[in-house]
Amino acid sequence: MDGEYIAVEHPSPSPAYPGYSSSGTVSVAGRHQRSVGQRMPAGHLILLALLLGTLVILLYAYWDVMMITAGASPMARRHEANANETLSEKLHREVRILCWVLTTPKYHKTRAAHVLRTWGRRCNKILFMTSQPDEELPTMVLTKPDRYEVLWGKTKEAFTRLYEEMRDEADWFMKADDDTFVFLENLRYMLYPYSPNTSIYFGFNYKMIGTHPKNSSYMSGGSGYVLSREALKTFAEGLNDTTKCRQEDDHAEDVEMGKCLFNLDVKAGDSRDEQLRNRFYPTAPFGALLSGNVGMDFWLYKYAYYNARTCMDCLSEYPVAFHYVNSQQMYVYEYFNYQFQLAGRQQVAERLPAKIREQDLVIPESDNSVS
Repeated sequence: MDGEYIAVEHPSPSPAYPGYSSSGTVSVAGRHQRSVGQRMPAGHLILLALLLGTLVILLYAYWDVMMITAGASPMARRHEANANETLSEKLHREVRILCWVLTTPKYHKTRAAHVLRTWGRRCNKILFMTSQPDEELPTMVLTKPDRYEVLWGKTKEAFTRLYEEMRDEADWFMKADDDTFVFLENLRYMLYPYSPNTSIYFGFNYKMIGTHPKNSSYMSGGSGYVLSREALKTFAEGLNDTTKCRQEDDHAEDVEMGKCLFNLDVKAGDSRDEQLRNRFYPTAPFGALLSGNVGMDFWLYKYAYYNARTCMDCLSEYPVAFHYVNSQQMYVYEYFNYQFQLAGRQQVAERLPAKIREQDLVIPESDNSVS
C-alpha cells in the first residue's frame, strides 16, 4: 500500500471518522491527499449533456423502430385490413358458409364444373357430393347409389358426414343442386342477424300437403336450403329416431327433410325480405316476374307456404337462390351481377341488419289459402 492514496469527500469534519482533520483532508497510511472540490468542472458538464442527449436520441429511434415493427405484425395488419374491408368481405369473414352440391359423375363436367367456376367459388368451402372422386372437383364420395329414388338417403349421408368431419369449419351448411345458382353475398346478408347456435334453417317454404301437424312445412330442395350449425347438430344426432325421421332412403328428399327437422324442433325460418318478397325461388327468375301460369292451381301457388305472387315487384332486390339454371345461364348470371356496370347508377348505402336474439325470433304462420 506504500505510495497509494485514497481521496474521500465529506461536507464537514466529523469526529466519527478517525484521522479526519480540520483542514479537510483524510490521513491514510500516514499520507495526506487534498479532497476533490464539490463543483464539477465545465468540461465534465458538457460531456454529461452530450451523453444524455445521445441517449435520448437513441431511445427515440428505438421506440420508432418498435412502432414500425409492431405495425408489420399479423395482428396489426389484421386490424388495419378489417378497418378497410368491404361489407362483402366482412360478411365472408363473419358468416362462414359451407356449400355442398348434390351431383353425379355424369354431370361433373357439364354442370358441377360450371358451378365451381361461378357462384361456388364464393363459398367459404364447397364440396360436391357424388359417387366417384374427380381431380378437378372438391368431392366427398358417398356410398349411396346414383339414383333419384335414394336422394333422401344421399342427403342424410351428406349432412351426417359434414357433422362428423367438418362441423367446426363453418357456421351454416347450404345444400344445393347442380342446376341451382346462389348469390352468396345475399345469403350471408340474410343470415347475418341470426346466430348459428340457433336451431333454424332457411329456404323456399312449402306447405305440407295432406294430413300433417299445424304449421309444418319444408324447404324446396331445388333452390336449396341452409342449416345453422346447431340445426346440423340436431339433425345428425336425432336422425336415427324412428319416430321422427324416415329411416328408409326413398321418398322425396326435401319433404322428408322438412318432416324430420319439424319433428326435431328445428325452426323453419322465413327467408322473405322486409317487404315479404322471396329471396329463395324454386324456378328461374322469370317464373316470378312474368309467369305464363294463369291458373291458381299451378303447383307453386298451391304448395307455397307463404302467398306466392307473380309480378315485376315480387322478387327481393337481394335474391339468394334460383333453380333450373343451366350451365350457360350461370355465366349470364355471373356477368350481369359481378361484371356489368350501369353508367350513372346511384350507389346504395348499405348497412348490416340488426342481430336477432333467439327469444325475439318470430316466424309468421302460413298466409296461403290456396289449396
